[in-house]
Amino acid sequence: MSLKKQFALTLASVGIGAALIGGGTFAWFNTKTDITGNTFAAGELKLGAKPATGVINVGDIAPGDWVVKSFDLKNEGTVGIKQLLTGVNYKVTYDHEGNENYQDEFGRYLKVYYLTNVDETKPFQITDYAEVIGNGPFAKYQGKTLEEWKNIGQLDISTLYESKLGGFKPGDTDKITLAIQFVDDSNDQNRFQKDVLDLTLNIEGKARDGVQQ
Repeated sequence: MSLKKQFALTLASVGIGAALIGGGTFAWFNTKTDITGNTFAAGELKLGAKPATGVINVGDIAPGDWVVKSFDLKNEGTVGIKQLLTGVNYKVTYDHEGNENYQDEFGRYLKVYYLTNVDETKPFQITDYAEVIGNGPFAKYQGKTLEEWKNIGQLDISTLYESKLGGFKPGDTDKITLAIQFVDDSNDQNRFQKDVLDLTLNIEGKARDGVQQ
């Protein structure tokens, strides 16, 4: 056999071998497993108030009078709350003849103070709470009128109730106490006689910061 024929036969053999390799099949060991039952359930953010209605129902209030009212806030959800925000809405019913002609309204003469640790067994004195009113980040909001508060929008009361700041956990309850003063401006205030102010407190809780679960 000539050298040229031998070389051709060798190339043919290599080609056949490559074809067999390319078209062949291989077997290997393999195993699998599935991890099932994985769920992500979002928690519930829910604030409850007790009582939820009629916290401040006052009749026959006169200039210079004080009103102190409390209610409980409870975290009824499953997620912690780090921030409590409050706002107000109100409507004034002008019951006194000619009252609707006045530019000022009842909400301009009702000042609001947030208090802590109120002793409800003794008469209220604003001087007893000078430290609460005069100190801390919230102090600049103390003594604002309802009209001012309404225009400001939401106020963050978390800095006032520091015991719950960053940790109003599910099931926790905190008492919120308001003192409201009908301001006596030493002038004729007959225009307010029989006026009725219908007040709604809007309270919002912000969820805690995210954590590794």
